[in-house]
Amino acid sequence: MEEPMKMKAGVRIATVVATVVTAVLLANAQNFQLVPTPNEYEFNNTLFASSASSPNDIWAVGNTTIHFDGKEWTMFPAPGANDDPSEYLRGVLTFSPTLAWSGGGGDSQGQIINKWNGKKWKRLKGLPFEPAWNPFVMTMSGTSDKDIWVTGSIAPNENFQLFFEHWNGKSWGNEGFLPGGVGFLYGASQDATNDAWAVGDQYIESFIAPLVVQYDGSNWSQANLPFPSGNSELLGVLALAPNNVWAVGWQNPGNPDYYTNLTLIYHFDGNSWTIVPSLSQPGTNLDGIVANSPTDMYAFGFSADPTGYGFDSLLLHWDGNEWDVIPSPNPRYNPNYIQNDLYTGVVPSPGNVWIFGTEYDSAQGVCTDGSCTLAINTTSGK
Repeated sequence: MEEPMKMKAGVRIATVVATVVTAVLLANAQNFQLVPTPNEYEFNNTLFASSASSPNDIWAVGNTTIHFDGKEWTMFPAPGANDDPSEYLRGVLTFSPTLAWSGGGGDSQGQIINKWNGKKWKRLKGLPFEPAWNPFVMTMSGTSDKDIWVTGSIAPNENFQLFFEHWNGKSWGNEGFLPGGVGFLYGASQDATNDAWAVGDQYIESFIAPLVVQYDGSNWSQANLPFPSGNSELLGVLALAPNNVWAVGWQNPGNPDYYTNLTLIYHFDGNSWTIVPSLSQPGTNLDGIVANSPTDMYAFGFSADPTGYGFDSLLLHWDGNEWDVIPSPNPRYNPNYIQNDLYTGVVPSPGNVWIFGTEYDSAQGVCTDGSCTLAINTTSGK
């Protein structure tokens, strides 16, 4: 096992001390292992979102849709999840084995909202939009089947704006557009009916800047953030409580590039957002975050191979004091090009952490020379 890389900004720790600290951190962190998952298509099977109502009821969706019943993963085709890389599901919410929601979109289908009845996925009608606006569901969050938020992006006059729809258990309501909210949203999390969050990016002059929006029970509003230098973007968010919210993504002082990006982690303490020191290794990006507890969390994404031959999955662990790299499984079926990226995760029970994404694999049956489903799970959760 490789020794985790220490990352506390501006501090160099003696080798002996670092080894002792590392051993303690790894004792607290879980060990992950690869879990076999099915692939519906030949080329595109990336998983972007996940949700669970229990350890025996877990959904992961993206270009494909798969379900875990506590024993094995099974494919269940859903509208909007297909082999077309421009059409996929971006959000999913699971409330019981007979009730789940998913959402996404694409160039030809527009906004997609699906509902699971225990046997199959059925597409429902969301709010109507002009076809030319190309509505796309980017995130889903909720506290119950009577409180679901769908957030997304539309493009009236080729000017991307954020839209918000709410399901109250009977009908969808249009909560309108965020004034001045020009950009994209990629992640959402909700810890109460009056505390929902979504994150993404926005364009400020010639820069890409992080974007955080919050629903306080009455309105959606944009949060004030300290911006790192250069370009930056947020891709995942986790609301543990109104005074404990985390967001992750990437930053780059120059032009955005996978091989020069750095990890970016924000924390909200109920009063203000601050940037938390994290991995300073070039070529690292974070896509999502999950938690066993406030002092046992995982941020994940990918680390670019400096030789230019692809990516390895990346896992960071938070022990309540700092973020550290921990070992992450990386399938390597194709020796010429490696692409392992972790996008989404869920914790259906304490110690049972699932994280999903994609692997570039030419040795998994139907998935040949394309993006295949990737799932890793803590050993204690098996």
